[in-house]
Amino acid sequence: MKKMMSECHSKDNRFDMITDDERYMIDENRRVYVYKNLHRNCYSVRQDGLIKMHTDGICLYDAQFRVGKKGRERVLKEKRKNVHAGVSGYIGRDWDLQRFPPTNFLGVIYNPYKYKTFIYADIHDRSKWSPIFWASSARLSHVDGKARIDAVPCIKSANCY
Repeated sequence: MKKMMSECHSKDNRFDMITDDERYMIDENRRVYVYKNLHRNCYSVRQDGLIKMHTDGICLYDAQFRVGKKGRERVLKEKRKNVHAGVSGYIGRDWDLQRFPPTNFLGVIYNPYKYKTFIYADIHDRSKWSPIFWASSARLSHVDGKARIDAVPCIKSANCY
């Protein structure tokens, strides 16, 4: 079933790509790939190779954190950012609109110069930092103009390679 994304998210988020063109409707039964858009300071949502939406925030479930090895290597070589990392998942309801929003989420960071993967980052205890590959759900948002990712952990073995 395809639908307009305003049905899933709070009105504070930005939706630039709302159109009647069927190609730009998001199929909620299929995964999307979300990445930080460096030019617009927002998140771009891609499905079927097309950018379907730009938004300030989005929630995904069955989230997979992906880093392209070749793209990261190019960043390290050229010392210039490019799109090579993002989160894949199914679009879910905004945590702020859920009756019982998750409370057991952890912060997630990615820095291609320091890490090969996305990292669970406990701001109080650096020794607890660990790679993350999967999460039950993830929220990509902006706080005070800065990108932020929070994720609800899934079973520990899902994040071991």
